[in-house]
Amino acid sequence: MSNKSTAILRLRVWIEQEEETYIGIGSTLLLQYVEKLGSLRQAASSLGMSYRRAWGKLKKAEDRIGKPLVEKTKGMGQRFNLTPEGKELMERFLAFYLDVEDYATRRASTMLGMEVNKSDEFYRDDTE
Repeated sequence: MSNKSTAILRLRVWIEQEEETYIGIGSTLLLQYVEKLGSLRQAASSLGMSYRRAWGKLKKAEDRIGKPLVEKTKGMGQRFNLTPEGKELMERFLAFYLDVEDYATRRASTMLGMEVNKSDEFYRDDTE
């Protein structure tokens, strides 16, 4: 195969339960941005989605999981932080995703005979 430029691995990984998405990249990224920015509005904007769409995505995830994933920060207006359950779920899915991404990147490089890099969709420093 030609090695003209570096290839980027793009993965879409999610976990389903009873034929519905339980947790996936979209929900995890939204949780990450809420944690980092403390704001659902800023998280939505950073991900290129409307506040309404982000709110709906978050509420659907909470309904599926059966637990609140974010909570308003008391005395801070519209500021949000992750619940302990939200943080644990985000961290576990992120660790799982990064393991899959590491393996898939190495395997693609070997199988295709070219340099394949990760897409860096997630904050790398969140795992350290």
